[in-house]
Amino acid sequence: MSPREAHRRAQPGTNEGPALFMLAVIALLFVVALLIWGTAMLNSKVGDLGSSNPFVVVGGVLSGKLAPEPLQIIVLVVASLVLAVLAAGIVVGAIRQRGDTGDASPVDYKARSMAQTRHLRGLLPKGAAKDVKRLKAEHTGLGSPLGAQVGTGKPLRASYEWVQIWLMGPRAGKTSCVCVPQILETAGPVTTTSNKRDIVDLTRGPRSMKGNVYVHDVQNIIGEPPTWWWNPLSFVVDYESAAKLTDIFITSSTEAGATQDAYFKGAAKETLTRLFLAAAVAGRPITDVFEWANNPKDEKVAPELTPVYILRTHGYESQARALDRTKQLPDKQREGVYDNLRTWITVLGNEKVLPWIVDDGTTRPHFNPEKFVTSTSTLYGISKEGDGSARAITGALTMAVLTAAERIGSRQLGGRLTTPLMAVLDEAANVCRWKDLPDVYSHYGSRGIIISSFFQSWSQGVEAYGENGMQKLWSAANIRAIGKGLSEKEFLPFASSLIGDHDVVKRSSSAQKNGRSVTTSVQRERIFETSDLAALPDGRAILMASGMPAALIKLTHWGEKDYGELVMQSQDYYEKKAVRMSAGGVS
Repeated sequence: MSPREAHRRAQPGTNEGPALFMLAVIALLFVVALLIWGTAMLNSKVGDLGSSNPFVVVGGVLSGKLAPEPLQIIVLVVASLVLAVLAAGIVVGAIRQRGDTGDASPVDYKARSMAQTRHLRGLLPKGAAKDVKRLKAEHTGLGSPLGAQVGTGKPLRASYEWVQIWLMGPRAGKTSCVCVPQILETAGPVTTTSNKRDIVDLTRGPRSMKGNVYVHDVQNIIGEPPTWWWNPLSFVVDYESAAKLTDIFITSSTEAGATQDAYFKGAAKETLTRLFLAAAVAGRPITDVFEWANNPKDEKVAPELTPVYILRTHGYESQARALDRTKQLPDKQREGVYDNLRTWITVLGNEKVLPWIVDDGTTRPHFNPEKFVTSTSTLYGISKEGDGSARAITGALTMAVLTAAERIGSRQLGGRLTTPLMAVLDEAANVCRWKDLPDVYSHYGSRGIIISSFFQSWSQGVEAYGENGMQKLWSAANIRAIGKGLSEKEFLPFASSLIGDHDVVKRSSSAQKNGRSVTTSVQRERIFETSDLAALPDGRAILMASGMPAALIKLTHWGEKDYGELVMQSQDYYEKKAVRMSAGGVS
């Protein structure tokens, strides 16, 4: 048992140690004698010894009978240096294999029982270069950075057709070691979500060198002014797309699996979908939906501005009749329907949100998802859970971008985006509650849409997408990674079983008349027990890639990258700018 596992007792020793030491000493003496004999044979006077027998020659050198010559000395020194270098290389290699490097972690020795270099070839630089060439995406980068192989330190990268899921607790290095590198090490478009400013501050500067930067701070979390806007209704082109927008608003305001009256929820969903459709086809602002929801009888509303009239005049007769029947329900029943949908669209009545989703008549540009996914720009969606949450708007914008990417990619060479879109969904459960995300995950990679979703725990994902949805996300992902800070009793045993077992040499001792007896056997044991995963240290993560054994990886901080200085400058500039603005200064 490894001495690093301090919570376990050491196994009984054996009497092999002294014998192995003696063998090593004998081998060393043999090599030294061989060097002396070999170089002595270059001496012009070796024949004076009367024999080339190694014992005679070595004895002659050591006794001084055979005086060394310059050539002999030079060859001996050179050969000794070569052997010393080889020995040092073997020692260094052994140390790296054991994980005993300067930044070694207490769990690094476990890497010997996990994926080795031969298993990870597709993720290593040479394999990654071959993969992007196959995808004709060399101009975008070498793939999505994951970390470094423990032992060799070689960087690992995921293919531009592999989607990812990361489970990492708070302060596990998620932002600094995974999100920032994945955002910066791609030359294509990037969309990312978060509930705080760190990702924006760290990457905004470097990304602005590649294209436009759009910060969607709809809840004023980081103090970004609305210099542009996006109308969620621009996503709606038919009843089906209106239903998807409705789903975003529902899932953003309710927990997965929450119990609701089936009739009222179903009727409310259909009604809100029809209201979204009516506003979209008439070119009305999305705030009209909020007004219609709070005035179901259309009191004091011009007939041509009612949703039933709009649907009818735009060719949606069946939807108009259905909406009209809902309006004609008995007061109590109708209010039950509208009470449900009003809770989903509360955000549309928030005056602070409106500048981001409504045209104010100025020259502010309207965000175009189709143009974005064919650019090299960056979109940051910032929102959070809780009272006043606007995550429905952020989720709708993310859905619109990913849907546009899918549509455009299907028309390009190979049915995928020529320049892949990187979607780094930090705090996915809190910011991007798109019900269909688990369903589209499985094929987005083949479309050139590379998603990395980040969760602080398994249960956080279940809360957002339901147990089945989270299982779909996990199963569909080509890269599954877990970091430190996880402690769920249901998930950790599952993860431990996926990492697998290894053979462990076990020894048992017993006292006998003639002394102690040690018996050796081989047993199967979990590489990472549940307690090991719960205590995973800083800077390490478990990587489970499709078709490969689980690997232990080192998370690489952005400060260790060649763009570290740019990131530091970006962080310094935007943090100071935020302080000035919060103090009432000029931006």
